[in-house]
Amino acid sequence: MAFLSFGSKKGKIKKLIEEEHFDEAVALAIKDKKALEGLIELLDDNMPGIRGDALLILGMIAQQNGEVLGPHIEKILPKAVELTKNRNPYVKENAMVLSRELVLRFPTKASALKNTILNDLIDELKEGDKNTKAFALIMLGELKAEEARPYAEELVDVEDKVILPFEGKKWVPLGQIARETLEKL
Repeated sequence: MAFLSFGSKKGKIKKLIEEEHFDEAVALAIKDKKALEGLIELLDDNMPGIRGDALLILGMIAQQNGEVLGPHIEKILPKAVELTKNRNPYVKENAMVLSRELVLRFPTKASALKNTILNDLIDELKEGDKNTKAFALIMLGELKAEEARPYAEELVDVEDKVILPFEGKKWVPLGQIARETLEKL
């Protein structure tokens, strides 16, 4: 009976993270549903480093074998968007990368979750720093969230440069991202 998997594998995944065996954690989570669920549970861990690493590993899974995350997107995407508000830059950046990856990889499922994350993203547009606002604009554009149009229009003339963890989004004026978002809406 040793081949059967019982209970959470959160502890095993956490140990792999603490030992910085990220590739092993990715491989285990891809092949073992319980390990993936344990990894998702680590998004609520008390330690910011563990949360950030769990986000990083989920992002790696999304890029390597994204369909594994499909059945769990309802849990992962809202939590990842919530964690983009985290004060810890490692958590925040990895949450941004994972959130965007999920929206790009699962546009239909992400659109179905739009109402779940819309208020968080609009709050980030209103209250976030310039980088958080830029991230929210990108996400709202991908989600075709027409509700964000007035907030995006307010940022069109902002020349402050932002640095986001995405290809081609370093030292870009916030206003340029706002204009790109408006084109998508």
